[in-house]
Parts: sequence; structure tokens; C-alpha cells
Amino acid sequence: MGSLADGPRITATAQELAPVTDRFVLGVPLGRWQTNCFVVGDRAAASAVVVDPGEGAAEAVPAMLAQAGVACEAILLTHGHLDHVWGVPELARELDVPVLLHPEDRWIWDDPAAAFGAPPELLEQQFGLTWDPPTERLREVTDGQDVTYAGITFRVEHNPGHTPGHVTYLGRGLADVPVSFALGDADAATAEVLFSGDLIFAGSVGRSDFPRGSTSDLFASLVRTVLPLQDDTLILSGHGPDTTVGRERATNPFLHQAASRS
Repeated sequence: MGSLADGPRITATAQELAPVTDRFVLGVPLGRWQTNCFVVGDRAAASAVVVDPGEGAAEAVPAMLAQAGVACEAILLTHGHLDHVWGVPELARELDVPVLLHPEDRWIWDDPAAAFGAPPELLEQQFGLTWDPPTERLREVTDGQDVTYAGITFRVEHNPGHTPGHVTYLGRGLADVPVSFALGDADAATAEVLFSGDLIFAGSVGRSDFPRGSTSDLFASLVRTVLPLQDDTLILSGHGPDTTVGRERATNPFLHQAASRS
């Protein structure tokens, strides 16, 4: 879960998002944890990829795909926490697509309650969720791998710390692509866009106090993945508004602390 999960709840629908043309990025915060779900695609190719479909995504994502006039090719997961994977079972089966996840988060996929240090029955007792993962659809991603969907290439970076298998996806070739995001200020993408999951947020970073989290690993991941990027690189996080690498380099106290340790 992200550090901004307890913020004000914002409701957005696909109908409230701006029209899109050709390549596009659509984003919307979903569910009780307000986890950002993104659809990135190309109308000309009639295809897209979905990043982190959390609670409510089973309803919201098909509407976003229909609005853009595209079909989903794959689901990309930054990590295995429940607020990022809630909608995956229904969507993966309905859309008939693979699900990309780093193998070091497979333990959370198998038992999401374990990420809270809780017994499996917590999901049904507290959240009313019967977890039935489509494990046959899982595809492993590895550090440094390039994956291409909808004609867009994403570089996978392994970023342990928030979870051991956390990854980010750096979308490339997206300069000036329209961005429509309910929490965002940016209306166009930069050449590279970092889909950062819970590695970094505007002014903050992901928690490292969950089971198998590590503050030292998180700081090392920030230094390795965020600091080398160009200042204008757009960051689309797992929670909260968009930001840029330059803004975080200048103002994010956690990024400063990570840099000072490197």
C-alpha cells in the first residue's frame, strides 16, 4: 500500500476523462486505497496495456478501453500488494491476457494477506474478497528486460524495498502523447515516462515496513532508477498526483536521503 492511501477519496469515470487520439495515457485512482490504474495504448493499433488494476478496475478498465477504442494486450504489475492487483483475476480472464509480475513477489500473488503479516482468511473477513488468482496467466519479468505492447516499449527495472519483487516500467517514445489523469497536472507525456508504482510518489516514497520490505533496498532502488533519469521525465505513481524527476530531485526529502547514502 502507498503512503498516500489514506488521503481523500476521489471518484472518476472513464466518461470524465478527456478524449484521446492515437497514442495515449489514461489514469484514474480506484478503490478504498485510491490506487492509480493506467491504460497506455495506441488507437491506431487498437491496442493497449493496463498497469496496476486495483479495486474497482474490473469495472473501470473495460470502460477506459472502450472509450479509447482499443483492446488490452497485457496487464503490467509493479508489485503484488492487494491494492494493485485486486482487479487482476477478473480482468485477466475477461480480457484473455497475460499478467506480468516479478517472481520475487510471487509469494504475495499466492497469498495477498501475507503482505500484511495476516492469515489468508483476512481477505474474506475484512474485505469480502475471495482470492482466485489466474496463475496460469503469470509471466515473469526480469531486471533490464524490455517488453513491448501496443507498439510501446517499457524497460523493466527491479526496485526492491517496498516489496522484494517491486519493479518500475519506463515507457519510451511517448513525447507529447496526451495524458488524461484525474489527479494530474501534466497534459502531455515526456519522451520517457516512469510508471513508478510505490517506489516514489510526489514528495514521498513507498513504505518499507511491510513484511519483506527494506529501507536500505528502497533507497538503493531510488538511486539506481530515479536519479539517473532526465529532470523532465514524467513520473506516474501508484498513489497521488503526477510529478517529475526534477521536482522530486529538488524537493523530495527521501530522495535526498537516499542520494546522501549512495
